[in-house]
Amino acid sequence: MVKTRFSSLDVRAMVNSIRPSVVGCKLSNIYDINSKVYLLKLQRKGFKCLLLLESGVRFHLTDYHRDKSSVPSNYTMKLRKHLRNRRLTSVSQLGADRIVDFQFSHGENAFHLLLEIYVSGNLILTDHEYNILALLRVHTDQETKVAMRQVYPLNKAMGLLKVPVAEFAAEVEELLDLAAVRAENQEIQEIELEDEKAAKEKKKGGESAFAKRSRKRVNHAAMPVFQLLHKLAPFADPVLCASCISKASEAAGRPLQNPFKL
Repeated sequence: MVKTRFSSLDVRAMVNSIRPSVVGCKLSNIYDINSKVYLLKLQRKGFKCLLLLESGVRFHLTDYHRDKSSVPSNYTMKLRKHLRNRRLTSVSQLGADRIVDFQFSHGENAFHLLLEIYVSGNLILTDHEYNILALLRVHTDQETKVAMRQVYPLNKAMGLLKVPVAEFAAEVEELLDLAAVRAENQEIQEIELEDEKAAKEKKKGGESAFAKRSRKRVNHAAMPVFQLLHKLAPFADPVLCASCISKASEAAGRPLQNPFKL
């Protein structure tokens, strides 16, 4: 099946992919291909690129030169007024949501261009305090309103990363117990393997097929704990998951040598 829009993981991957190329570039111009697709022309010494932003669908670098509107829209003119000739200083994903924050300049002179990649999408220009200056469409829900002169609801996106740890104390303890049991089982298995190898070296002659089947060990290939944690929180890097397990085990008085092997 052909992917029609970015998932949260796609957003994270693409942010990490384009960040080294675009951060530090100056925005020389903005073009509208249609009402939802925009091209940002970025450049620095010895390097030029085009960044495509499609509201509600995708964002990526491109070498394909698309036909631009002969007359820029009012929205495009607003973007040019505030962003042209400013330097792109940061590209980040808001929490684990499908929202990308392109920051231009620093401090009180900063502007943010927020690309929403869900439902009908949106492309929103804000000042350094995330007060909305321009947007493609107004949308509201039971808790928030995204409209002119409103503050963009950052907490809604960032809240996806806020986990009430106190409510999951029992689950965290169970995960640590599981890690401890697996560590102990691994030690036992290593000892048994060493004993088995030593017995093979001493033993002479072959074994019957029945004897081989009777002493055959069934190895249960359980999913490593860090992979289990990564599936529960797919926006978290696997290495970060392993580090969290190691820190939690150490805090519980059960330090781990290698959290990736649990």
